[in-house]
Amino acid sequence: MGKFKDIYINYSNLDNYLRDIIKGYSKEFIYDKNNRRLLISQYILMSNNYIYEIKAIEGTVHLWTWSDFKYESNGKILSYKTEGNIILSQLMEFKKELDLELLNKYGLEVVYRLK
Repeated sequence: MGKFKDIYINYSNLDNYLRDIIKGYSKEFIYDKNNRRLLISQYILMSNNYIYEIKAIEGTVHLWTWSDFKYESNGKILSYKTEGNIILSQLMEFKKELDLELLNKYGLEVVYRLK
């Protein structure tokens, strides 16, 4: 199958809620491992890894908390939402399922899982 046919099939099999969330990333770009420029929405649908949007459980967390969490979880930041200079949430990709204890350690929670 062609690349776009695979993407369309993956997208068609999602429920409407997840489709709308993924559509929200159709104006942002990322470079894949082959240095190809892709829409984040395309990247999400093509990825074989776990992708989550993560936010602080209460209020906000410090920048170093995000950095330490990313390092310890071996995560890759795909996108983030901010308000001023405050990080509200991050869209992150992981090779394996997230550990809830690790999330709790940093005061973070999953908003939703895309893959």
